[in-house]
Amino acid sequence: MTEKQMKQIEEQLPKGETFNRTYRAMEGDIRVITRNADGYETRYTVVFDENGDVTLKQF
Repeated sequence: MTEKQMKQIEEQLPKGETFNRTYRAMEGDIRVITRNADGYETRYTVVFDENGDVTLKQF
């Protein structure tokens, strides 16, 4: 993923969540794991549009 796409991901995160890591799932999609202030993790699927921009969908 590009720096632009990573910035788009960070802008979409709820307040208090920080980017932790990303991985490619067995199904082929890219997933992002975030962590909140309490240490709980949330997983998101990255959805790419035709322009290469990304949207997060909570998994």
